[in-house]
Amino acid sequence: MTTQNPAMHARIAADALDRLTRDVRSGRAAWTSHTARQAVDDLTRITTAAATVLQQLAAAHGQQPGPRTAQGVTALHQAGQDVTTASAHLRTARHTMK
Repeated sequence: MTTQNPAMHARIAADALDRLTRDVRSGRAAWTSHTARQAVDDLTRITTAAATVLQQLAAAHGQQPGPRTAQGVTALHQAGQDVTTASAHLRTARHTMK
């Protein structure tokens, strides 16, 4: 069994979203209901993976000694909570777009 790498999944989703936005800017694509749903799906994948990464980073960073560690862990934890909230909002938006 291989270890999962959430950063790799986020990178794939980010690349797909980047391609879509470049295509829209260049005129090869347009924001339709389909492309908007696709973009929200990609953003949801990115934020879900980012929340996982932030939790893992906070746990790993928390094992380091020193006073700056506590500040770093707190910042990573807060970022993880914010990204988790964003992901929940994106899921809600996606459900309303059906």
